[in-house]
Amino acid sequence: MSTELIFEAIYTIIAAVVFVIGARLYFRGGKPLYAKMIVCMLGCRFLQGLLETLLVRSNMDMNTLSISGLGQLAQFLFLICANYGSMDSLCDDGSRAFLKYRLMAGIIPAIMVVVLFVTAGKLTRTPFEMGVTMIFVVVPLIAFYYHFKHLIIKDVEGGVIRRLRFYNLLGVINCAAFFMGWFAGIGTPVWCVSFVLYDVVTISFLPALSYGLKIPTHKSKKS
Repeated sequence: MSTELIFEAIYTIIAAVVFVIGARLYFRGGKPLYAKMIVCMLGCRFLQGLLETLLVRSNMDMNTLSISGLGQLAQFLFLICANYGSMDSLCDDGSRAFLKYRLMAGIIPAIMVVVLFVTAGKLTRTPFEMGVTMIFVVVPLIAFYYHFKHLIIKDVEGGVIRRLRFYNLLGVINCAAFFMGWFAGIGTPVWCVSFVLYDVVTISFLPALSYGLKIPTHKSKKS
């Protein structure tokens, strides 16, 4: 059994277990849509891992566009949906007061888009390949932007953002693991480290989410 197959199998098993637990916890009435989005992301992670395991067993090229690649893209789309909209407007109303946080969060993605645009032109042969490459890179960068912004932005009343900082830290690490594997190439030591980070993040997502959703209530004092 190859190293790639071992890492893929472990990744898939962990994602499957966490997804099943998350579905039992959050796919019920009254649970926040935010939490359901994260569980859907974990479901995509399981399917992506399963398909990649089959690709490795079949000795197929994992660097080509495949259903497993679309599963990975779907993960980041669910992460974006979970952090965009009501969750983002909760801590950022779009005013100039929060401009510095938007700029700080956007610096790294902006630099990486420029670098990847230059390098993608050298690594790809056709405009279609370059477009696909940019999509698979820009979407994780958008997810990184929201995770990082919610990690550094000031808290709101009730401590909602503070209690979700661990989750957003995991999101940042998750994006970093993706790019580590992307640049390093399959089977390299850095690729193996990225899979270990993926496993740690996957295991930690539900505890972090559970902690973040338990917003403390303040009991009124008796006079």
